[in-house]
Amino acid sequence: MRISSWHTVFRLQLVFLACLALLACSDYQRARSAYEAGQYTKALQIFEQLSEAGNSQAQYDLSQMYFQGIGTPKSIEQGWMWMNRAADKGNIQAMLELGVRYQASSSLENGEEMAFIWFQKAAMAGSSVGQYNLARLYESGKQIPVDLVQAYVWMTLSNKSGNPTAAPEARALKARLSPDELASASQMIQELKKTLP
Repeated sequence: MRISSWHTVFRLQLVFLACLALLACSDYQRARSAYEAGQYTKALQIFEQLSEAGNSQAQYDLSQMYFQGIGTPKSIEQGWMWMNRAADKGNIQAMLELGVRYQASSSLENGEEMAFIWFQKAAMAGSSVGQYNLARLYESGKQIPVDLVQAYVWMTLSNKSGNPTAAPEARALKARLSPDELASASQMIQELKKTLP
């Protein structure tokens, strides 16, 4: 009897959580529809509600509205805040954009270091673009010391993640590595494949 009651409560909780997820999805779609129809104030209000509730895609979209001043006065500060919240919640789009924004700005404190951190997070989350950008950082040595083994590793992973642009660059990097470096890189690739999504 007690087990049956526990199963019933558990099932009801699952149904409730599924309903919440569907409601959140439908609210997000309402916000997107309002945005696409040019109803920016309405979209902003829904995105704000969803963002406060922790929806990382809504947080990303809200950041864009603040950065561009769509449906609200332009606020770079609010844009950064929501972009960071989205990235911290695992939104890959936000991670990549933060990396690009930090990399492009010479006025941001620790910009180069932050670009590396966000590209690395996106790469570890399985983003082929994040992997490509990380490889380029290792190759160029602008944000971090040059490391051609790491550059080759991440360029190869980017290619394997579906980025065809990375294939010729991976081959060019491979040609610059010694047999020992290639063996080390192959081992790193195998280890990373186990941890990447």
